Amino acid sequence: MEVKVYNIPLPGAKEVVSLTTGKNGLIYGGVTGLKNHLFFEYNHKTNLTRDLGEKIVSGTQLYLRNGELIDQKIHHALSTLPDGKIAGGTGQNWSYGTPHRKVNEDEGGHVFVYDPESEKSKDIGIPVPHMWIICTTTSPDGEFLYGMTYLHNDFFAISLKTGEIVFLDQVHGAIWGDSGCSHSLICDNNGIVYGSYGDGYIFTYDPKNKKLIETDVKLPGNNFRIDSLTVGNDGLIYGGTWETGTLFSLEPKTLKIKVLCQPNDGPRLPALVTIDNFIYGAAGGGSQYGTRTAFLFEYNYKNGKYFEIGPIVEKETGIEASRIHTMTAGLDGTLYAGETGNTPSIFKKESGEIETGYNPYLYIIKL
Repeated sequence: MEVKVYNIPLPGAKEVVSLTTGKNGLIYGGVTGLKNHLFFEYNHKTNLTRDLGEKIVSGTQLYLRNGELIDQKIHHALSTLPDGKIAGGTGQNWSYGTPHRKVNEDEGGHVFVYDPESEKSKDIGIPVPHMWIICTTTSPDGEFLYGMTYLHNDFFAISLKTGEIVFLDQVHGAIWGDSGCSHSLICDNNGIVYGSYGDGYIFTYDPKNKKLIETDVKLPGNNFRIDSLTVGNDGLIYGGTWETGTLFSLEPKTLKIKVLCQPNDGPRLPALVTIDNFIYGAAGGGSQYGTRTAFLFEYNYKNGKYFEIGPIVEKETGIEASRIHTMTAGLDGTLYAGETGNTPSIFKKESGEIETGYNPYLYIIKL
């Protein structure tokens, strides 16, 4: 495995928290950062980034009572549509415990569609007033976007053609930190949507009947949130859990969950992608969770074999990923990953302690 680190040069960017691969082979990403600078295009051939932030609408700029600016973000909310367009949702970067702010000052997260060919974007609107969008997925035909909101754990379905809200409901769920709701959503091959709610139960949404079901199927072990989801080429859904970093499979027809492995002894398995017969994942919570830093693994779902590939670190500089948060596979199989939270820096204080800080790094991983 070879790792290269590229610093996304967007003004105010702190972390890369959404990634998708375009039909044109370019990488599209969303960051935590400044309004009008949340969305980018990365060209792996030229190693250059285009700031597309001004092409999308991201909602009201919020401030704390003391005047401190609240960052905005595109969080687990980018998808590539069958026609090559990029769909996404925007939000704010504050948690339930953030003091001195007003929820009703936020108009709500926007849904957008960007066309790489025409380089134009369409604002689809605000699905849920005052609530920001925490994760999205799209229907297999690209006609609808499904998403969840924070703080209220709303689930919505919106037409990307007309902007019509075709379904809106709220799942049972706690509110703490950056939310007890599902941090990822996924559509299976039949268009059924899956996510987690409450104390780690699975919910489904059937777009044909416009019906949301809070099932009694529970995530394995002491887990309360889905951290990542992907669909395998075998039609099964593969997921990672937040609390224990467990990899599991979900059979769509029966909703049977099977524990496959626990790559990391501790929290976070926030990034999964499918390539051929393999599920590639980035696990590890880093110092914030008192566990090891990020590492890459593969799981062969044909024979059930797990293999740890290694830590995500650029050898030349020593820059090491702490907590990978999103990942996508390029058309040639190269993996692109972004992280959230504090990243150890190669710079040291006079005392010898390592400085930490937010870094908008894109990790380029060749297997």
